[in-house]
Amino acid sequence: MFSLAALSGATCYGQISALAGRNIIDIQYSPPDVLHPADLERVQPLKKGNILNADDVGEAIDRLFATGRFADIEVEGEASGNGVIVRFVTKPERFLSGITYQGTIRQPPNAGEIVSNARLQLGAPFREEDVTKGVSRIKRLFSANGLYEAEVTPDIQPDSNGQQVFVVLRFKTGKRAKYEMPVIRGETKLPENTIIRATGWRIALIHWWLQVTQTRTTRGVQGVLGKYQKQDRLTARVALDKLEYDSAQRRVRPELNINAGPRIKVKAVEAKVSKRVLKRYVPVFQERAVDNDLLVEGARNLRDYFQSTGYYDVGVDFRIRPPANDEEIIEYVISQGQRYRLVHLAITGHAYFSEDDLRERMFMQTGSFLARRGRYSEAFRKKDQENIANLYKSNGFRDVKVTSVVDRNYGGKPGQVGVTINVVEGPQWIVDKTTLNGVQQGDRETLEGNLASLAGQPFSEANIGVDRSYLLTWYYSHGYPKATFGASWQPSSAPHHVDITYTVSEGERQFVRDLFTTGLKRTRHSLVAKRIDLHPNDPLSPVQQAEIQRKFFDTGIFARVDTAIENPDGDTNYKNVLYNFEEANRYTLALGVGAQVARFGTPSSSSLSSPGGSTGFSPQFSMNLSRLNFLGLGHTVSLQGNYSNLQKRASLTYLAPRFQNVDGRNITVSALYDQSLNVRTFASRREEASVQISQRLSKPTTAFVRLTYRRVSVSDVVIPTLLVPQLLQPVRLGIISGNIAQDRRDDSGDPHRGMYNTADLSLATKLLGSQRNFARILMRNATYYRVTKTMVLARQTQLGLILPYSAPAGLSAQESVPLPERFFAGGADSLRAFPFNQAGPRDTGQAVVSGGPGSQPTGFPLGGNALLSNNIELRFPLLGTNIGGVLFHDMGNVYSTLSDISFRFKQRDLNDFNYMVHAAGFGIRYRTPVGPIRLDLAYSINPPSYLGFGGSADQLYQCNPNLSAAQLPSFCQTTRQNVSHFQFFFSIGQTF
Repeated sequence: MFSLAALSGATCYGQISALAGRNIIDIQYSPPDVLHPADLERVQPLKKGNILNADDVGEAIDRLFATGRFADIEVEGEASGNGVIVRFVTKPERFLSGITYQGTIRQPPNAGEIVSNARLQLGAPFREEDVTKGVSRIKRLFSANGLYEAEVTPDIQPDSNGQQVFVVLRFKTGKRAKYEMPVIRGETKLPENTIIRATGWRIALIHWWLQVTQTRTTRGVQGVLGKYQKQDRLTARVALDKLEYDSAQRRVRPELNINAGPRIKVKAVEAKVSKRVLKRYVPVFQERAVDNDLLVEGARNLRDYFQSTGYYDVGVDFRIRPPANDEEIIEYVISQGQRYRLVHLAITGHAYFSEDDLRERMFMQTGSFLARRGRYSEAFRKKDQENIANLYKSNGFRDVKVTSVVDRNYGGKPGQVGVTINVVEGPQWIVDKTTLNGVQQGDRETLEGNLASLAGQPFSEANIGVDRSYLLTWYYSHGYPKATFGASWQPSSAPHHVDITYTVSEGERQFVRDLFTTGLKRTRHSLVAKRIDLHPNDPLSPVQQAEIQRKFFDTGIFARVDTAIENPDGDTNYKNVLYNFEEANRYTLALGVGAQVARFGTPSSSSLSSPGGSTGFSPQFSMNLSRLNFLGLGHTVSLQGNYSNLQKRASLTYLAPRFQNVDGRNITVSALYDQSLNVRTFASRREEASVQISQRLSKPTTAFVRLTYRRVSVSDVVIPTLLVPQLLQPVRLGIISGNIAQDRRDDSGDPHRGMYNTADLSLATKLLGSQRNFARILMRNATYYRVTKTMVLARQTQLGLILPYSAPAGLSAQESVPLPERFFAGGADSLRAFPFNQAGPRDTGQAVVSGGPGSQPTGFPLGGNALLSNNIELRFPLLGTNIGGVLFHDMGNVYSTLSDISFRFKQRDLNDFNYMVHAAGFGIRYRTPVGPIRLDLAYSINPPSYLGFGGSADQLYQCNPNLSAAQLPSFCQTTRQNVSHFQFFFSIGQTF
């Protein structure tokens, strides 16, 4: 609190005292509008028409200062007729509205580290000394990263009303210093060269010193410490005393102080324990220290470990031998006792919950294939009892008792353990009535309807806690930051029934006074304004404020978005909301390298002897160049390319998100060139332009509408019987399509539960300028179930149909569908019963082309107009946490037409490909940051057989069916071939 005299001076105080007792005819403020009119009316005790009183003036000054928006206040009085004019002359407080930087940053440090080290809090009162301290911290950060010559110049920019200040930090980083030979002191017990190599500050062999960075310095110290720990010197200490900078040479000399300490050996006696287990369970290795608490914790961990492996009576103690010969030995004395197996686990006394519900919350498990000894320990048993009791208590059973009985000689057989969990449920307490008091401005109906403790519901403190969180969150998100909650209950007239009373104190409601955005350089203000759905005079909702911040991050055009409430602790109900932006780099370049190993092939006329393809290796290179925030509109232009033995693709995409300012609605315009050689029969080329509008209907569901113009052509056709002019000519397609996708998976890269559904309907029609007419439907349903905590059952079903109509003259309806538009399947991501794209109909030589070679079959795949497949996988851990295994079964095929879809198991003859092919197999998954690397080995149970040709395409032309058998060359012989029973695939990512 401040007194009137201290703030306004004796002269002003004298003016007020001399004018006291007169009517106040006006109250003026200079400058005006520092406070919102509603806040000013609330805090100002002086009112027009009231009698002027010096005490009231003092109270006015105190209350104005309490708003936090004034740095200084003076009060003047001026006589006017029989009344007085009171004038408040103020110096408004200034607040930090944003912070940014200018200049090239040689990372490290990055921009985020620099802004964080400034420690200038957005929305807080601005103090120049805070900026000075922030600059000092940033300079220290630069120095720690070898930028000793860096200059940091703050530029303080007040806005037009003088109440907000924007700070620009201008950098000149200069050149980065390098390390030089460190000074090493202390009891090292290692050669100096060994220590220097451990730091990693110098390149081996050529002995060039690296540039200084804070991370590299820290890593160097940790490297030396790690070197000692590898020698079991767990108490070693490595300290970096200082970094001495030589400005003339631009070199930094580190000074290391080392105390190696004795070798610490932790070993187990009376039981065999691997060093890996000791390092995992004895925390001295993680904490790099040796004290009694850590050793006790290690004994407890080892006890739990042995109990989990069947030694339920294990005893673990430790002793420390006196140091001798630079060595200190810690011995864990382990008395294993008899080894047991948990063979029986029963739960009795439960009625309200099923046994399955209770077992889901238990750690104990009986012996099984994956855990032969079962899973049991004293800690597990106590934890299971606690979990079951908490479940009952949260459902109204306040007096529940959970105990257990352990039989170490279950069934009369030594070594067998049976555990019986006994549940005494007791009565269930029920809520009779819940009264909600104190709701004056809140939505009572909504609040009462969402309470967990309603009449007829089980009574528990847990539900009261849920209600408390819900009510306070609702008030907090609706502008009541000072809302409080109280709860009480008392027994009602019925036994084990209660009445609950909730009392809410809402407090004063806060509103948005104005919104300020800072830091925008290239982004248009209109883009930001459209995404801020918080407006002046709206209730101040930090929840909505944070949601707006999240939306800005989701645009991908901002590297940093900070938001704050200005003057958060001031006694005002109308507050400014601030958003400070740091724009992301506009250009991003991503390069990728991958490979596939499997049976596939490319079109080749030199030999037709392997229509099923051959084992091959296909390296793959990818590139993605993106220009973010194009024209400051938040749009993205992307150039993508893929190059491999199987595919050469380039695409240019223009993405306009939030089309027509609708959340989740995006428009995409793209151009594509694609040359694919992954079908043995032919190579395809596609030139395409499309426009697509997508709309997110809900969090998991998105719909797409797309208009596509495409020119498809085939080349390198290796089956002469396909040299029909209509099939070789380029085809123009105009297609309109709609797609809906529903993704409820927990992880799209490696899902463990949920579902994924897609449905795509396309129509190629002459109304859109298409030279072919057909409808295409492709539907997919995939589900993922957790069988146990570690095993996942995944399945996927796909159904595809192509329905041609109005075929051109000279072509059947089936033939009118261009080869690249047909369904092809087989390979790592579809049907593992086949090599890549080898499923479905094949060339049987039945078509005879005028002037062509006749009816000689080749067995090459032709694709089909129908697709049906189903994949099932059981995924489980195999070795550790990163290597998993998969058992799978695939079934399905590509069919000639819809009417040819069949579930038959057997192939009727060598011309029959419309039957269901099955494969079973085993796969290995290795978890990596970019997705699982997988190797699948499949056995095709009933692969198709077919007639093929062993020569070249030129030889096939000489096999004229009009010649007699004696006149036919010897190479005009068909051979029986078949898809191999064994298939293997190596790729990245789950199958589905």
